[in-house]
Amino acid sequence: MLTAAVVLFILFFLLILPIEVEFNYNNLNADEKTVRLRALFGLLSKTVYPSDKSESHKRKEKAEVKKEKKSGSGPSKIISVLRNGKFLRKTVHTFKKLLFSIKPELKHFHIKLGLNDPADTGIIWGLIGPLSGVLYGFSEKEVVIEPDFLDQSLGLNAEGSISIVPLEILLILLCYLLSTTVIKTYWLDIRGTG
Repeated sequence: MLTAAVVLFILFFLLILPIEVEFNYNNLNADEKTVRLRALFGLLSKTVYPSDKSESHKRKEKAEVKKEKKSGSGPSKIISVLRNGKFLRKTVHTFKKLLFSIKPELKHFHIKLGLNDPADTGIIWGLIGPLSGVLYGFSEKEVVIEPDFLDQSLGLNAEGSISIVPLEILLILLCYLLSTTVIKTYWLDIRGTG
């Protein structure tokens, strides 16, 4: 009894601690792309991308071997589910809750955009250029959007992190999956038992 209580407490403690996904994407100055997972306030960290090429190659081979043709439920089932207004509203509401539970933090953002024709670049810059000034005024982080009139290019240098609390995500998903709308839709429309 005591062991189960200790295990539940430890599990609960781990689920309320935030998990951070740090990202760094840079193809302006150097070709650098990294994604790192951090937990326990940075005590545990794991680089997710780039991973070992041999491991990813093995995973691709295993996935190709295991590929089988799945017999889908068909487009008619999907359309009938999407016609259910309550289910669609519940799904959109849950998606919004999930988006608001994610806490992004942008350290810096630099984009360089150029099209074939300098005139086209000027038109695009006229539309999105003022956005750079507005974002610079509202954010204390470095946000730069610059045109490239000499060359066709799309360069991005972004660094930041996304923080989530696993327990919050689990509760949102459980409330969605155990709602009467989803259960009725699953049994009546998808399973066809109604």
